Amino acid sequence: MTRVAVFLALLALPSTAAAQEPPACAPDKAYEATLTSQEAGQNASLVATHEVYVVAEILGDARAISLTPQDGVAVLDKNSDGSGIILFAPTTPTLTVTASWRQSADPSNPEETARCSATRVLTLPVLSANPARGVRQPGSAREFATFAIAPALRRPDLSPLEISIRTTSRVRFPRANERLRTMVVPMRNAEQVRYKTRLPNYAYATFPQLCRSWWLSCGSANSHVGQLNVNNGGRPDLDGSNAILRPLAASQPARWAARYGLVVSAFPGAGKNRPFGYDVQVKQAGRLLARIRRAGRCVDIRRSSGIFHQCTIVRKSQLLR
Repeated sequence: MTRVAVFLALLALPSTAAAQEPPACAPDKAYEATLTSQEAGQNASLVATHEVYVVAEILGDARAISLTPQDGVAVLDKNSDGSGIILFAPTTPTLTVTASWRQSADPSNPEETARCSATRVLTLPVLSANPARGVRQPGSAREFATFAIAPALRRPDLSPLEISIRTTSRVRFPRANERLRTMVVPMRNAEQVRYKTRLPNYAYATFPQLCRSWWLSCGSANSHVGQLNVNNGGRPDLDGSNAILRPLAASQPARWAARYGLVVSAFPGAGKNRPFGYDVQVKQAGRLLARIRRAGRCVDIRRSSGIFHQCTIVRKSQLLR
């Protein structure tokens, strides 16, 4: 027999895994199974967008357990025997998980040695999550816009936050065809990314370094984003006294997760006779949380006591919800 003939003959043989797969269990012999869920180590109902641990409790001596969630839901990790998986709870009303395992073909007979494959389709209800909200911050006046995005205190939506800005060097609001700069900041630690490139120290960074690595926009209007801290009560610190835990880098937006929200600041650039316009927005799961627009002109006025910075706002618009 030639080598080609041997190769073709081997291809025709069933795989070892397929040959060893036991037959399906009789419906009345398959073990019963239920799903339970945990969050942060505690038994809890599923909340959409939250990182949860889902466990299949199979009432019998099950082996080779496998859990497969519904389409669109990725498994982040699983335990050693396959009976528990970590995932982000979907935004659908229920989570469906297909549990499969191997068991005795007749659990009522202790002498039975044959094995069979069982499958159960299990579901858990999913509670809807409440979206984050835009909150005005101290210092948001005239040409400067400073606002916070804070998660809901009860069942917060932990979908990523998308910050975007358009700017113009004209005294008007930016138009839809002007350059859009965006950064997407995660709120869940599991979505953090380890970047290879080191960031320059923010405290000692030069203006070019800030523009290249840290800030979202530079030029006719500058903008940057920071991570909200929490107060002594464990809630987002919205009074402005200690609002920013750390600056967030536009060049590495997923380096840190903003679990307690973030602060966005936008303001005119530093050129002389500065016409400007900017439109900064924050969205979560397609929902607009905040939109701030400013348009005007800033000039330096020389007086006997020194040079004063003065801005005239021609148009402004603010939406926080």
